[in-house]
Amino acid sequence: MPRQAKRNQDIQAPAIPGAKQGTCITVRDQGPVRYLDSNALHESLEFPRSQYRKLAIILAIAIALSVAVVVAYNTSVMQDVSRTQALVNEAISRDVSLDLPVMKNYVGKSNEDMLKNFSKDGYVIYDNSNEEDRNVDGFDVFKIATDMDPDTAAAAYQQGIDTMSDVDQARYLAGSWRFIVSRANDVELRLRYADFDAVDAQSAIQYAMESQGFDDAKLTDIAEDTMGNKNLSGSFKSGKKTYEYTISTCDLSQVYEIEGAPDDAQFVGIKVTVAS
Repeated sequence: MPRQAKRNQDIQAPAIPGAKQGTCITVRDQGPVRYLDSNALHESLEFPRSQYRKLAIILAIAIALSVAVVVAYNTSVMQDVSRTQALVNEAISRDVSLDLPVMKNYVGKSNEDMLKNFSKDGYVIYDNSNEEDRNVDGFDVFKIATDMDPDTAAAAYQQGIDTMSDVDQARYLAGSWRFIVSRANDVELRLRYADFDAVDAQSAIQYAMESQGFDDAKLTDIAEDTMGNKNLSGSFKSGKKTYEYTISTCDLSQVYEIEGAPDDAQFVGIKVTVAS
């Protein structure tokens, strides 16, 4: 069979969207193989003007749907926030009192006598002590709010307040306090609670002073530490011993982030130790 001669020929380009009409692609035959010249493929493509209107409509629909989704999401979030704030406000507005224990009445007592005093004073207590507390001969208890079911509250405190929802944190903090005793170095008593009625640190400290009968210190002596906590210290005598106390307070939000809690709510700690 005679060898086929080399030849070039132009053929009409197939319909390529966006390609210029009339563009030709050169084809070179060499025997049974056909080689396409790709130069035409490097030409710029132009989007057909007739498609711009359709594209604009599609973009408008996509933008409208995106806006609708964002608005719906934000609305849902705002409704959830408002609902949470209302429930938190309801939880902290319950008719329950902190009814703080007077720490002067507990110094110098054994653990057993302290626990008996709690019962005598009408407190319903959840024992939160762990093995570490027992090792230093102390204890760790929560006072359960008067409107709480003791078993339900005990299970909640065992779970940990910081693991609860905003509403449950408010519910279990209101009308409750925590009393911790450590005897690792002589004796140390700590009382911790959330003051939702405070309007600032000074009012929280004043309430703590009045509840404990501390009258030897003045509010003008309130100091601020490097962490921004407000502190007031003093002393009192019980029996033959002198005890030192410190009232510390900080914004509740630094300890518990509760959506809907008053901005001025304070977290208060009272520590009592034997004077050195």
